Amino acid sequence: MDKPRIIKGYKGVIDLDLSLVPKIYIKEAIAQHYKDIDEYKKYQLTLNPEHRYENTIQRINMNKEKENRIRNEKYRLLIHPNI
Repeated sequence: MDKPRIIKGYKGVIDLDLSLVPKIYIKEAIAQHYKDIDEYKKYQLTLNPEHRYENTIQRINMNKEKENRIRNEKYRLLIHPNI
């Protein structure tokens, strides 16, 4: 099996994994991926700011990451208070 070849997505557009795409379609798949990203950006601009990805899903994910860091730090201090 080939090593994974990943083309990064953008916010609400997932990454493109080319590892299972036949070679004859790779160029077309990449072009479509970038077209999808452009369309996604245009669509986001049509939404009210409170409904856009960065103000909904991305904000929630950032809050969860912050809570996880705080929880992990508290746990670390509980288990190893002298470190």
